[in-house]
Amino acid sequence: MTRLLSALVASFALAVQLASAQTAASVRVRIDRAAEFYRSRDGFMGVVAVERDHQLIFQQGYGYANLEWQIPFTPDTRFRIGSLSKQFTAAAVLLLQQEGKLKTSDLLSRFYPHSPVAWGGITLRNLLTHSSGIPDVDFGLILKYSPHSPEELMQGVLEKPLAFQPGSKFEYANINYMLLGRVIEQASGEPYCRFLEERIFQPLQLAQTGCDWNSSLVSHRAYGYHPSGHGPFPVADLDLASLAGAGNLYSTAGDLVRWTEALHGGKVLAPASFAEMTKPFLHGYGYGLYIDGEGETLDIFHNGTVDGFFSFLDYLPGTKTTVVVLSNLVAEGNQSTPGSAALDTEIVHLAMNEDAILPSEGKEASVPENTLRSYVGRYGSADTKDPQFLLLTFADGHLYIQNEGSQKTPSRMVAESPLRFYLTNQEVEITFASGKTSSFDLVDLSGIWGDTFTRVQAPEAKAVDHAPK
Repeated sequence: MTRLLSALVASFALAVQLASAQTAASVRVRIDRAAEFYRSRDGFMGVVAVERDHQLIFQQGYGYANLEWQIPFTPDTRFRIGSLSKQFTAAAVLLLQQEGKLKTSDLLSRFYPHSPVAWGGITLRNLLTHSSGIPDVDFGLILKYSPHSPEELMQGVLEKPLAFQPGSKFEYANINYMLLGRVIEQASGEPYCRFLEERIFQPLQLAQTGCDWNSSLVSHRAYGYHPSGHGPFPVADLDLASLAGAGNLYSTAGDLVRWTEALHGGKVLAPASFAEMTKPFLHGYGYGLYIDGEGETLDIFHNGTVDGFFSFLDYLPGTKTTVVVLSNLVAEGNQSTPGSAALDTEIVHLAMNEDAILPSEGKEASVPENTLRSYVGRYGSADTKDPQFLLLTFADGHLYIQNEGSQKTPSRMVAESPLRFYLTNQEVEITFASGKTSSFDLVDLSGIWGDTFTRVQAPEAKAVDHAPK
């Protein structure tokens, strides 16, 4: 009997392993199919890597690291990662707090004694959570004339009034993390990049990650490009030294996977420090990370952009999955990246639910008609400065959406689930809050833009005065 039970247990374990291997193979096929779809339709170019439960299940490059020389991507291809740098800066601050060299509750004036009086109430936590109220620097000018001394970087910023009271509002600003880079130097007594090299990169064996002063000095690098009607064209190499703390690092897909596993696996920070880093403050932002969703849909993520590059890094605790999408193709102004955000979103959905419907596959979920009809209405954006109104209508068993007043044919909303829809041939997703039909989030993944829309009444028709004049 014992021998029989052992055989049954072994047989069951083998069946589980085979099922798991088949699932992983299916996921790999779907990821590759999605990447090829966005490469073919939108021109996606870059590297995708996915790790699940300590195993790298997918890593593949699409396009070229250097178009002129037709150099393909390799596992060692280094990308500029833009604002993904912020989570490294946040971790460095917390390491210094663990050593007693600073506290996140410290006033910024401790490290900037000559800061304006108006900055007197700003803490390091305000900088970490983008709630300081300090007006941002001109990102374009900073890069154009980089490198700058700390004094030069502050020119024009010190004289401006705060945009709001510290801690009262979230407003993403690179200046917050540029200041934190200088705080790290003051508290540690070392240059920012050396501190990261000694305390993070070397201990975690992130050999392909470092500070990017001038990309021409970085080996195995990807070159950045802008899309155009005549194909991608190369961007100018800009010195990123002035962005230390906010966006001056380069890395590879493999190193970002290792970093994420180490950070979320307790190999970087003490538990209390990690909890502080991943506690959302305003707008779902922690320290260098966004925290979105809960339970199986919890996504701890950030993206980053710098001229010619766009990067995405997600960690999904529910399935212990890390998703990395690195692209070296982004439109001028860094406000859109062909296929990259849509691809990252699809992989994240797939990691949360292996049966997820992906827009790239063109399939549709079955949703009851009464559910679809419950969404019909007029919706207004949360943006009060430039309000937009959208009309959702029902016809022929489907939902349609269009801008109010538009003469264009409404776009059909294709269901991924009863709560989430996508638009065919557009990188647009619409998600209704669970249990609510009166509001939805609309995200344009190609333009990295989004807003919340709430059901509103149609404007009343103006009365016409027919009285004789």
